[in-house]
Formats: sequence, structure tokens, C-alpha cells
Amino acid sequence: MVDNVFIQCDYCKTKIRMRFQMGYFDIPFDFCCPECGVHIHGLREIVKGHSTTINNASVTDFDLDTPHYYADFSVELPHAKIAKYESIEKLAEAGFSPFLMTSRLYGNDDYVKLIKNIQHFLAFRDSFWPKLMPLYDLFFNGRIDLTQEHFLRISQRFEVKNELDALVALHQSTVLGLRSILDDSALEIFMEASKRITAPATLAKLKSFVIALGGKGHFNSLSKRLIKIYSRWMTDFEKYIPATMLSLGGVADKFDKEVFGIATTSFEDMKSFYADSYELILDFVDVAVGLNNIAIRGDYNSFPPNSIKVKKKNQVETFEEYRELIKSTRLTLLIDNEPFSKAIPLNRNVRNAIAHFNYDFDSGSQKIIFSDKHKNRENTVELYLIDLALLCYENMTILVYLDELLYTLRKIAYLSEGMCPHIKRP
Repeated sequence: MVDNVFIQCDYCKTKIRMRFQMGYFDIPFDFCCPECGVHIHGLREIVKGHSTTINNASVTDFDLDTPHYYADFSVELPHAKIAKYESIEKLAEAGFSPFLMTSRLYGNDDYVKLIKNIQHFLAFRDSFWPKLMPLYDLFFNGRIDLTQEHFLRISQRFEVKNELDALVALHQSTVLGLRSILDDSALEIFMEASKRITAPATLAKLKSFVIALGGKGHFNSLSKRLIKIYSRWMTDFEKYIPATMLSLGGVADKFDKEVFGIATTSFEDMKSFYADSYELILDFVDVAVGLNNIAIRGDYNSFPPNSIKVKKKNQVETFEEYRELIKSTRLTLLIDNEPFSKAIPLNRNVRNAIAHFNYDFDSGSQKIIFSDKHKNRENTVELYLIDLALLCYENMTILVYLDELLYTLRKIAYLSEGMCPHIKRP
């Protein structure tokens, strides 16, 4: 079902016919007026109501033959970008069901499964995440004594008597909520990583590595930042549903990005989230690099030869020396084919472009062009808004994996201190 809302820009008075796919979720929207460039943004409620909140434009009435432009909006699917209105006949040729073409990307069973996954995640966000957030605060503040009754309300298994118990309860609850928006292979990857870390040959070498990373203080610092990123993702999740569905469905490269895009969020908001989540990944990567060193070369201080070229050196001698390198150089030591790197497919060109290049965003085509002029040479990186949304989702999946590595190290550290687990197995 398609619902039409007719609006007029408050500034240039351009008339736009908004066509909403009435699916399963509320539809946030953020696009630029094609005539004056003002951001028009708001929310089309579907789940608990049927109102439309809109900023910088006003809902109005006008004849079907008088709009200047028409725009499609959906949360579940990519959709046609805003286009100039010519006639009702031309619109009919394009299809009165504007979302039919992109819905065919998915098999019917796959589409239904993906919708259920998204619904499960939203239920977790709305019902359980608000209960977990204060428990994370108490954990970071060392007030485990205040958590027991609250953990028991989440699960009767969660008998929490020490920090190890609290860590396990928080992590299991969080991963249980996140798994519905992860690839089906994610849990298998987590289990394989955990087995590698806890293998006898590796386990014996981890105590000194935990100390080298910075121990409890460093772990808490990373975890606090991660929880903030998780919260930002959940707050804005409807804006990322199209990218999440495309990625989970394996169809991200199966539609014409010149014609179809998204209008659920602004480029500026997405750019900020991508940059912040990527910076956190760079600080988490030390965990994966050190574990690779142990797994492949037998010592967290042992780095691959000829892997860097800084200060006339091509070899890092110690983990301490590695951590003194700038982040971009440290990232080169995350070797793609080593065991703890395989779930970290980072797009370094985009990150560097966002961090260092000038950019131009064309709201009509939804194309982003990052450019940098240096010594009379110009480097450019081009992508579409939907590409950036897919990269934001990818960053989230990488962070969940890196958190799994950190969680396993934290459990080992607590056990080595003599803490005993009390939580029952599921």
C-alpha cells in the first residue's frame, strides 16, 4: 500500500508529492528540497499512529497534476530518488507501486524472515536495552551490589555476585539482542574466535598481553565508548533498516544505485556516525593484532617482518612500540589472512577520505564525492549515500566481533584473579 502526502516547501514553495510505503515500521525521512536545498525532515508514523511530522515544509492540498516533484519513502527497501514530475501518465509508466521493483530483490521467504529479524531487534531495543543501560553504568562504577535483583528480572539464570558474573550477564543479554541483525554465521565466528583464544597454547600467554593492553582500566574505557555507539545505533536504527536488510539479504549490489537510494537520514548524521564508529574500531584493533601475533608467531610482541615503513624501519619490535605508531600505520599490521582479522573488512579509503578530504554531497543523485589536492595531484573517492549506510552497518558488525574478543579476554582476566562464575548455563 502506498500513502500519498502532499507538501509545499516553506521557503521556495516547491510542491512535492511524497509517496510512503506503508510497511511494518515508522518511516523517518530527511531530504533536501530540490529547488532551494533546505533540509525537509520528519517522521511518518505507522506503528502506533498515522500522523506525519514534518519540518521546513507544510502539508497542503493540491491537484494531482500540479506537483513540481515526487519522492518515494520506505524503511524496508531502497527507493527511487526524488524526481521532477511530468504528468500522471509518466508516473503510471514508472509504476503506481513504486516499491515493487526493489521488493523483488528478495525472495518472499527471505523478505518475511528479514522483517521478523528487524522486529525482534526493535523489540529488544524498546524493552530490554533501557533495562541494560543502568546496569552497564553500575558495572562501570563498581556497584555490582546494586544489580542482583535487576539482573534476575531479565533472567532467572543471572545470579550476579561479582564483576565476572555481571560481565557475562551484560554481554549475553546484549549479544542476544544484537544477533537478529547479524549474519547467520556470526555466532559461529564468535565461537571459533573464543576457542582459539582459550586454546591451551594461547591461554598461557594471555596474562602478560592483558597487562600490555592496559588491563581493566583500558577495557572499561573501550567498553564505555562501545555502549555509547550501540545506543546511537539503536536510537537511529530505523534510519539504517534499508542498509541492514540489504546486507543481511545479500542483495546490496543487485540494484541500480543511480536510480534507487534512501532518504531515511541525512548525509551529515551518517558521516558523523561512520567516523566515530571507525575511530572506535581503530582503538579496538589492538586486541585483534595482539591475538594474531600470539596465534601465528607465538608472542604478542612478535610482529610480521617487512610490514611497515616508518622512520627507515620495516619491523616493529614490541607491542609497546606498535602502540606508539599513528593509527593508520597500526592498522597495516592487521594482516588480512590472519585468524583474528577475517571478520574485519575495513574500507580504509573511505575512512581516510572522511577524515582528511573535502567533500561534496549532491542531494538529488545522492552521490558523495570526497576530494583532496596534494602536490598538484587530486585524489577522489566517490560513493552513494546507500553505500555509506552499508558501511555504517558494517562498522557495527565489526565492533560486535571485536567486543567478543575483548569479552573473552576480560573473562580470562577475571578468572585469573580467582573470581568464580555463578551464572547458570542457558
